[in-house]
Amino acid sequence: MRFQKFISLLCALTLVLGGYAYADESGVAQLNSTIDNLQKQIGQMRSMMDQMNQQIRDIEKREPQVIVSKSGAAVQPMTQKDFDKQLEASIGPASQWLKDLKFGGDMRLRYEGSHFNSGNPSETDDYNRFRIRLRYGFEKTFNPDMKVGFYMASGGTTDPTSTNTSFDGNFVNKSLQWDRAYATYTPSWAKEIGPIKKLEITGGKFKNPFEKGSSKIIWDTDVRPEGVYEKVDLDLIKTDGLEVGGYLTYGQFVLDEASGSSKQDAELFALQFGLNPKFDIGLERPVEWLSAFSWYNFNGYADNSDFGSFARGNFNRDGDSTTLDAGDFNIIEIYNELLINPYAPRLMPNLPVKVYYDVATNTATDLYDLAWALGMKLGSAKKKGQWQLGYEYRYIEPNAVVGAFADSDFGLTGHTDARGSVISGAYKLTDDLSLESTLFLTGHLSSDAITRDEEKRMLQVDMVWKF
Repeated sequence: MRFQKFISLLCALTLVLGGYAYADESGVAQLNSTIDNLQKQIGQMRSMMDQMNQQIRDIEKREPQVIVSKSGAAVQPMTQKDFDKQLEASIGPASQWLKDLKFGGDMRLRYEGSHFNSGNPSETDDYNRFRIRLRYGFEKTFNPDMKVGFYMASGGTTDPTSTNTSFDGNFVNKSLQWDRAYATYTPSWAKEIGPIKKLEITGGKFKNPFEKGSSKIIWDTDVRPEGVYEKVDLDLIKTDGLEVGGYLTYGQFVLDEASGSSKQDAELFALQFGLNPKFDIGLERPVEWLSAFSWYNFNGYADNSDFGSFARGNFNRDGDSTTLDAGDFNIIEIYNELLINPYAPRLMPNLPVKVYYDVATNTATDLYDLAWALGMKLGSAKKKGQWQLGYEYRYIEPNAVVGAFADSDFGLTGHTDARGSVISGAYKLTDDLSLESTLFLTGHLSSDAITRDEEKRMLQVDMVWKF
């Protein structure tokens, strides 16, 4: 209707203006004839559109099409209920087990080359090696409140910070261990109660719940704690331009069980509180900020050889050889990150920029007790064609954090007592396949007769498949 009015108005204006161009009656008659023809064509178009709309309405009212079998008999479409019955009749009770069952994992092929430089004849030898990592498992949801998971991983049982297996040993078979086995309870009665969004209780051996508000100066991503943790997710503020979420996580983990009368159990009690504000400032996505405070109490870990062979940069040379020089580890950590999504259509629709810093100190000692990291990541390699680049500088004094669980690729003879840069990049070849590379430029912090002032250059090139 609006189109017809527009055409009529246009024709009327043409008629008025045409009066100056056509002085005789024949010109006016010809213009009127043209207007009549246009109105007839518009009427025909409206009639055709009305017919098409009626046909669409008739199709929507029709009954579902009957499927005809090879014998010519009519077969009604199968409903979801009928499908469930036939599936159960075919595989029995297993149909209930397959429901809400998710499988997943990844495989990584890695080249790793390291070069050491100290000017000392006794420096560590350079090496090149190829490694593989395989992780695979499942997670089963029984109901909205309960799920369990079980995952296997390559590697051995002697290192909590690595699931890599080196190509070595004249083709001997490689070991496969269970990496995670856990049960998670998320009670329905604890959802959406005031500021509480969700309550989660998990027990067993599981993915580290403290990675979110921390960095690799504290935790290697392969570490799987054992014990129980409780987590509460919070919705604190929600307005048009600001949303503030939060969480509180408390963990009780077993490190080492006492095997003699002179020893005590080693345990870890950990607490983390985080705030996650989101600001809408007119960009493609809100600006996100994460601020987290963590406290880690490694009770009994540094005494009576409970640390086992995992000193890994923590000093163990003064006094009793069964006790680490730090005496204890009560670590306070403050972590902050800012995530911005500016619009960059030539690079990718949303090019996230993340900057972060992490500071940790061991309050149980006043000697070599500081660790910190500062980093930035550009881009996000999650789908085909996407890429990311990262840079991080780390500074970890010997007694600042527990060397057994910090990033195993950083440092030289251990995971602490080191400083240096980490440069990384990744590109998604497909949605499931990525090419990644990381360069470590590290050196010792201390230099004495026990610890050489040695520099390390290590390059890792990874091909990662996710499934």
